[in-house]
Amino acid sequence: MAGWGTGSFENEDAQKFLGLLHAKNPEDLRSILARAADEEDYLDAPASGVVIAAAEVVATALGRPPHSVPLEIAEWVRRVEGAPSVEMADLARRAVDRVRTRSELKDLWLEAEGLNEWSTALRELGERLRG
Repeated sequence: MAGWGTGSFENEDAQKFLGLLHAKNPEDLRSILARAADEEDYLDAPASGVVIAAAEVVATALGRPPHSVPLEIAEWVRRVEGAPSVEMADLARRAVDRVRTRSELKDLWLEAEGLNEWSTALRELGERLRG
């Protein structure tokens, strides 16, 4: 997967999401995460990248950010009042687990032989969401 990295923001879909984050509200994030966590359809790679980035927003708002917080997320968290609910954190965790175990992005990382590193990064994100 040339041009991709195992980090949450190391793909075009996550970068595009970050570019549009300023126009999103907490309900938009909840909707993205709920679709990923609750729908039975196969989650494609672009949607998976967005889900991971949205989950990083939730983790950052909970005070558990990644090692390097993108400016777009830091600004969004400052603008939005209040921490995400326990429900939102659980939704984000379930969405990340689904991407990690049942998604096109997982299959692509398996083919590219980067699954272990990518999966470890998502487990770490899940732990930050769990608290």
